[in-house]
Amino acid sequence: MSGPPAPPFLDLQSYLRFLENAGRLRRVQATVDKDWEIACIARWAMESTPDDQSYAILFEQVKGHAVPVAVNLYASHALYASALGVSPQAVLQQWATALTAPQQTVPVKSAPAQEVVETTAASLLSIPVPVWTPGRDAGPYLSAGNVITKDPETGVQNLGNYRLQIHDGKRAGLFFGSRMQHGAIHYAKYHERGKPMPVAIVVGAPPAVNFAAAAKTEYGVDELTIAGGLTGTGIAVIPGRTIDLWVPADAECVIEGWVSPGAEQLEGPFGEALGYMDRAAPAAVVDITAITHRRAPVHHGYVQQLPPSDGHLVMELGILGPLWYYLTCKLGLRGLRDLAILRGSAGVSALVAQVERSAAVHAAEIGRVLAKIGFGQKFIYLVDEDLDIRDPETLNWGLSTRIDPERDITIVPHAQTFQVDPAVLARAAGEGEQVGGPPYRSSLAIIDATVKCPVPEVSLPGRSLMEKVLTKWPEFGLPPIVPRQRLVQLLATYSEAG
Repeated sequence: MSGPPAPPFLDLQSYLRFLENAGRLRRVQATVDKDWEIACIARWAMESTPDDQSYAILFEQVKGHAVPVAVNLYASHALYASALGVSPQAVLQQWATALTAPQQTVPVKSAPAQEVVETTAASLLSIPVPVWTPGRDAGPYLSAGNVITKDPETGVQNLGNYRLQIHDGKRAGLFFGSRMQHGAIHYAKYHERGKPMPVAIVVGAPPAVNFAAAAKTEYGVDELTIAGGLTGTGIAVIPGRTIDLWVPADAECVIEGWVSPGAEQLEGPFGEALGYMDRAAPAAVVDITAITHRRAPVHHGYVQQLPPSDGHLVMELGILGPLWYYLTCKLGLRGLRDLAILRGSAGVSALVAQVERSAAVHAAEIGRVLAKIGFGQKFIYLVDEDLDIRDPETLNWGLSTRIDPERDITIVPHAQTFQVDPAVLARAAGEGEQVGGPPYRSSLAIIDATVKCPVPEVSLPGRSLMEKVLTKWPEFGLPPIVPRQRLVQLLATYSEAG
């Protein structure tokens, strides 16, 4: 008898089986409407479930479609880590390993992703693509669609997660968000040559491919090799059927097409990751030439929009992983223990850096280094290693007791952010300017919340007594508990006495 699937997972369906075996997948058998019910159900489930109980949802009966839809797959840090087969504490190191030793892709001759090939009959309307902000979005969006393009000069591919609106059965809008995005650089190069750009949109990708698509890496890196580094083995790839691109062989679905130079159409509005509706604007158009998929595919989408969500978590770790690698492996920055993005802070706005006790005196220097990198953050919090940086209550406690605003907050006046929010709009209005394209002007605050004096004992029972109660927990007739990391760290740091 075969056992449960083992991580890391090289396709989506093995990960879904793992989630089900772990009690972290809920199947909805009632018929649901993709244009409003899926997003609303997923949002309620995500907002109303503690992280340690978070679960994915598989909608098995989607009105008008035979393909099920999976959402909330990476709804917590622990679920993300489980997809890579590591502990939550080891995720950033796994990223450092992947970027240090990327794995080259492995060409294959046949693939599950091409079990069914549709060309002339291919229609985007056959895919159960949800509307993620019902009543506000311009239409359905491939929110977890990973876009593959390549540099026409070097032939090196890029993998990125961009906005993809379904216009009709044969056309999708492709909005890069910024001319600095690597896919946008490719598009500009094709446009200069007057040539169409080949595009592959990967839906239902292996977990590591989704994670790599969100990564902020240097230009000229094929993120599929980073996905291989995350899993420890090269990602299997196969040539597209109508385009000259290599695509993941184990994906659920691949949409192939071309972007003609200068071909644009109004795209949006769309509920963006900052939690506000973004404006409609002209965007490139992908003309579909083929859709290939498994015989029994699953459609995967991110519920992103208002943070927090699984899409935000994937985006955040796609920033933090490369940032951790750059700081620790490239710069050799010492004293940094961990990094997190403050939950709910729109994906990038608030960075939390945990500093080792021995390096606390160098916290200001660490803050300055982080500020220079500038990936769109507005706040950098520097905290001690006794705080669980992924626990909002612990962070708020630390920030409220360890900061003297006049002494510990440094304002950096010239910084950048990359998405329109009320602060960007207010600055533009105040200065009598029109909001153009990103990056936008902002400022940045470095907030040093490290302890700068001897700390009083934290008012908790002694560690030995607390641990003794844990061993006796079954005697009390109370529900089983999982010790909260916040409490574990505080007890380990401050409370040795019985």
